[in-house]
Amino acid sequence: MDISLIGNQIQKFRKAQGMTQKELGAAIGVSTQAVSQWENGGAPDVALLPAIADKLGVTVDALFGREGGQVRDMSDTFIQWLRSLPEQERLSRITRLLWEAAIYGVSDALFTAPKIDYPEAAEADMLSIAESRVLMRTVTGIDSGYILGVGAKDYSFFGVFPEPEEGYEKYFVTDEEYRALFGAMALPGAMETLRFFCRNKQTLYAAAVVTQRTGVPLPETEQAMEAMTRVHLLQKEQITLPDGPLDTYAIGDFSGIVPLLSFARWILQPHGMNLVGNVIRATCFGKEAAHDEKA
Repeated sequence: MDISLIGNQIQKFRKAQGMTQKELGAAIGVSTQAVSQWENGGAPDVALLPAIADKLGVTVDALFGREGGQVRDMSDTFIQWLRSLPEQERLSRITRLLWEAAIYGVSDALFTAPKIDYPEAAEADMLSIAESRVLMRTVTGIDSGYILGVGAKDYSFFGVFPEPEEGYEKYFVTDEEYRALFGAMALPGAMETLRFFCRNKQTLYAAAVVTQRTGVPLPETEQAMEAMTRVHLLQKEQITLPDGPLDTYAIGDFSGIVPLLSFARWILQPHGMNLVGNVIRATCFGKEAAHDEKA
């Protein structure tokens, strides 16, 4: 067999993926020069072939020029893998992939990072630094955006924020809208009420019932609920009773409130207390202030 065939196949599939020699080499732990040598008549060590094939999205057979080794559609492969899992496990497995991507798969500088075991718990005791348990935060930022969140077996959440060509700020709402949102949450009794509705998200409640359950005075409850309705944290529905109409309330967009409160805790945690922190950029308003942040 022509020894140069493997190198030719590597070059073909690498270019089809839009990958540089440097990127391929970093992904499998070899130098750019090694990849160049393969593609110019050499051949990699046989032990590296599975890793090379995986990175190029092909089978090992494809590296030898055999049929059936076409480049795989990774979207289809991912969906097939996801569907093979029990439904109740799918979200946790997705967040674990995001955790691994944040640590190993985004920045070239991280490919040689030491292996980190997936944490058992999302919280850790660091009482010498903070007054309470802290989140095991993961933060990775590169030129194209950010991945950040918490990855652990008991609780995890992630946000992936590719930076738009126009910058992030274009997609913010007005200062007045943000003030209305955070002002509603800052009212007396608002957080107690919001927590109550997070625990009882499928039911309508009158203000008097919420007051009874939370211990917040009725006037404060009513004011907070009306303010949170205006910013869509709650939704109001009027029902008809024998004594007349009654305003009732339920949680608004629960799928948005949980991330909001989770990332709020993430932000409130002392700066720099991260499981992983790399190449953080201050890009929110177009500033380039790259710096390294250690866990």
